[in-house]
Amino acid sequence: MAASDQTLVCVKQVKQEVADEWDESMPLPGDILEGFSEHDVDDADKSFVSVKTNSEFSSQLGKINRRVESIWIQVRRGDGLLKLQTCIVQQKVSVLRRKYTIQATTDHRHIADLADLTLKQCIELQVMTRRVMHIQARRFHEDAIKYDWKMKVGSYLPHQSSSVVSSILFMPLVSENCINTTTARCMTWFSAAISSGVPLVFVNVQTELIPTTLVCLLFL
Repeated sequence: MAASDQTLVCVKQVKQEVADEWDESMPLPGDILEGFSEHDVDDADKSFVSVKTNSEFSSQLGKINRRVESIWIQVRRGDGLLKLQTCIVQQKVSVLRRKYTIQATTDHRHIADLADLTLKQCIELQVMTRRVMHIQARRFHEDAIKYDWKMKVGSYLPHQSSSVVSSILFMPLVSENCINTTTARCMTWFSAAISSGVPLVFVNVQTELIPTTLVCLLFL
């Protein structure tokens, strides 16, 4: 088997799809699983059990599932080697078959879907994960235009006691190639809301630049 065809146990995806709730202490897409240990991280260097295939790892987790609640895993992420604490979780594949995997200790929705992937596939997933994490860290406000909501409250609201101002973010759809199309959809929504009796007062429409990388990720 050629080196490029050799597979590694990798986090293919996670079931917690809300990327802004991910953090570096969780198993992330692209992480290459190299080993696991039942012991505390301080003692783990000498007791890591190597991981060869996804099915083998699932079988090993099934054997220790009843006696431990969490394990330490050793993952390769980029050029670094990390030790992460995770929980063991059982997945029902069929009536007669059980599969075991890992989940984040801080968020039980964050369950790792493991697979046997090539090194190239793992690296591609890591690049995608870094891109998503970078965009979430930057947030929208770094590219946003400053907007004086307090001034708008005093200028536009008909009743000064109505001090609640909300903003709604409309992302462009794949089929919308210009700002006019997106704006028309927003105004249609606003008109329909008012017609149904929702007490809204229109203040302003503001457009902001969205990073190209974010648009690409949203439309994948």
